[in-house]
Amino acid sequence: MMKPNELLDEAKTLQPQLQKWRRTIHRNPEVGFDLPKTNAFVTEKLRSYGYEPKTVGKAGVTCTVGKGGKVLLLRADMDALPMPEESGLPFAAQNGHCHSCGHDTHTAMLLAAARLLSEHAGELPGCVKLMFQPAEELLAGAKDMIEHGLLENPRVDAGIGLHISVGG
Repeated sequence: MMKPNELLDEAKTLQPQLQKWRRTIHRNPEVGFDLPKTNAFVTEKLRSYGYEPKTVGKAGVTCTVGKGGKVLLLRADMDALPMPEESGLPFAAQNGHCHSCGHDTHTAMLLAAARLLSEHAGELPGCVKLMFQPAEELLAGAKDMIEHGLLENPRVDAGIGLHISVGG
């Protein structure tokens, strides 16, 4: 069983890859439930880690790791805002939308967690369900995923979401 500080050290090695994923997602913002590029990117990464991702509802993506026991849901939102980016960053979006709320970072962080979890699946005392949520800005994506069975098969016991502070 890996110790927490060893897992943290392993996570830190993913930082350059996490930054690359975040910038890829940032450069290609999509709004609401219309996330074909983001979903394709997330699905491809999950498959490369050995997952079998599934679409839930209109545009959500989920998969699980571990077997039996309690089920913990980890959530990240994927959608952007329908407003132009004015950051001037070299990886700024050019399509009239932008990730000004950090959802690009949330998605990249959950992909990093997915990679670490896949490498330590045999050490998990339960199951982790990953939730890549569309349409958070419309206040509709989580509801859509739940209505389409996200919290079942396996049944979720608890969930965790995280938000970052952007700017400054």
